[in-house]
Amino acid sequence: MRAVQNLWPSLTALNLSVWGAWRNMGWTLYRYLMLDQLIPASLCFLGLLMILVTGRLMQFLKYLTAASVSATDILIVMALALPKLALYALPMASLMGTVLAFVRLSADNEIIAMRSAGISFRQMAPAVLTLALALTAVSFYTSVRLLPTANRELKSALRSLSRAVIPALLQEGRFIDTLPNMVFFFQHVDTSASTVRGVLIHDARNPQTRVTITAREAVIRERSEGNNEVVLHMQDGMLSRMGRDLKTSQIITFQSYDLVLSLDALLGSGKEVSWKRGEMSLAELRTALAQTQDRRYALEWHKRLALPFACLVLGMAAAPFGVLFAQGRRMTGITLSIALFLAYYLLLSAGNALGEQRLVPAAFGIWMPNAVTASVATSLWVKAHRQ
Repeated sequence: MRAVQNLWPSLTALNLSVWGAWRNMGWTLYRYLMLDQLIPASLCFLGLLMILVTGRLMQFLKYLTAASVSATDILIVMALALPKLALYALPMASLMGTVLAFVRLSADNEIIAMRSAGISFRQMAPAVLTLALALTAVSFYTSVRLLPTANRELKSALRSLSRAVIPALLQEGRFIDTLPNMVFFFQHVDTSASTVRGVLIHDARNPQTRVTITAREAVIRERSEGNNEVVLHMQDGMLSRMGRDLKTSQIITFQSYDLVLSLDALLGSGKEVSWKRGEMSLAELRTALAQTQDRRYALEWHKRLALPFACLVLGMAAAPFGVLFAQGRRMTGITLSIALFLAYYLLLSAGNALGEQRLVPAAFGIWMPNAVTASVATSLWVKAHRQ
């Protein structure tokens, strides 16, 4: 008994040293896995964000350059568009950052080495969960706080820029295609009075009908009701309509005719109802839903909350993809991860459409992709842990 009592302090010290070693090893593993995920996730986020920003810029670069808009104005517009684009870039960054890290670990046989050292796949979960939760928090703040404010400011910026396109229309002796689906030609332009003579306009905004308008003269003026529209008040002209099937036509002569051009549609700031929903906070969306019973407000409300959690469910599903495939098939994990990302947004689009048609509840349509992806992630973690 005395021998055991003498041995007890030594056993206690040994246990504490072993626990300290395991704790240090766990912290070292945690930092190692975090760094391995953080670098590809950051590069993926920045690269995808650059692609999305470039795509958005190309939509109206032609109109901005035609209007001689400054580079500063373009940068402001791009900065205000970032929150909405980040909502789609962050989930992809969470997915690809994790899957690339675990694919590398699997390819270098580090996963096998960790398992040989007694580290189960489940013990790697804290590092994966930390990155996924961090990106979810950033996405949640972007969706709830930054997005409504940025959308309001973006709408105002686009409206002010769209008015700068008007001088681009006042060009003499040139075919002007600044406005989408429309072509203008003016023989003579008086910029001081915003009047033109010898007017020829081809209007293809309606895909079912082609309209050609000629007029002796026209005055270009803005509407003052805040509709952000330009009116061409034409005099002494002719309007010709031709159906798409080339079987129906109509010719009208007029003494006075007003052609209304929406500047909001020019730079993609149209769809007024959609813009209003995007500019609302969560509380404002709930109030609007209670007042109008419009399901689109409910869908927008749930989407603001559900989209950030895509970072969590996609990030947790990514790690098993990197280890469930042999070294010779590691690209299969990356391919399946991208397929999972596309499937998530296809389900989201389908759920949103079904919700708008009142075929499913708004909450079910928007949260369904998260539930499906979470189920996939859980089953993959169980399989990877038992492997």
